[in-house]
Amino acid sequence: MTAETDPATGPSGWDAALAGAFEILLGGKPTVDPAAGYGVYHASDPFDEFLFPNPWATPEALTCREPRQLPDADQEWYPYSPWTWRFDLSRSLFCFDADLLAGTGPWGEGGHKGPRPFDDAFVADLRAVSSVDEDGDVLVYGGELGPLLGRHGVDLTDEKSRKLNGWVSVLLRVATDGTLTDAMRAATFTERGPGHLVSIHDMTYARSAGDPWEERLSAVTYPGLRDHLRMLCLTRKDARSEGGFYLGTDGWPSTCALEAVGCSLVAGWGFGESQAGTAVVRLPDRPGAR
Repeated sequence: MTAETDPATGPSGWDAALAGAFEILLGGKPTVDPAAGYGVYHASDPFDEFLFPNPWATPEALTCREPRQLPDADQEWYPYSPWTWRFDLSRSLFCFDADLLAGTGPWGEGGHKGPRPFDDAFVADLRAVSSVDEDGDVLVYGGELGPLLGRHGVDLTDEKSRKLNGWVSVLLRVATDGTLTDAMRAATFTERGPGHLVSIHDMTYARSAGDPWEERLSAVTYPGLRDHLRMLCLTRKDARSEGGFYLGTDGWPSTCALEAVGCSLVAGWGFGESQAGTAVVRLPDRPGAR
């Protein structure tokens, strides 16, 4: 195989192939602020549906900066599985529903969900370290949430926390080095190298990208990488069962809650019927956000 078709003959060839592919996806060579930080977040409705009780939702795990893999929620392999990533739980964002915190709607003595599994003191401390999105929901980093759980005796590993499913969700922060290149590698599932690309033969239905990406990705000279990225640029219809659809900066995948903490969208992908999404973001400039 020639260098044109096999960048794995050397690291520089693979890096160059990725750089060219990312320029195509981002609409040209990105202007990168060397002082800026970039990250990747992943959200999944099916994951949130069964989020609690959870053995890793402890004060110690949420404050730890050491990246970790999470158990495969589906217990099966499929292309572009987020469970191949390592996550930074301390920088992941937990979203608390406004009604849950206020004890309104289905919550409270008169609601069918019953009393909250925490008190007003926990809510007050939570609001002191959080941001609020346009719906009034509260967003807090795992590193801030962890100490509050321990201080107020809130146990998200206990069976009683099951009632929070659907009312507390998480935007998982994928572990990357803070650069745009590493964020794009993670989001496109190319960070493990050319030996881990998805072949079109791994897909059941789709064989080509949606417009205009089939034509644009034809400029990717390495066939393996081209096919891999094609399956991440399907039409919404094709992506309902496999692969993903590329949003670019046209809209936030899954949720726009990241805007509330100062992130700006660089590139986004949706999966399924928008039940899951991955966003490459420019991180806020404030200390601690990176």
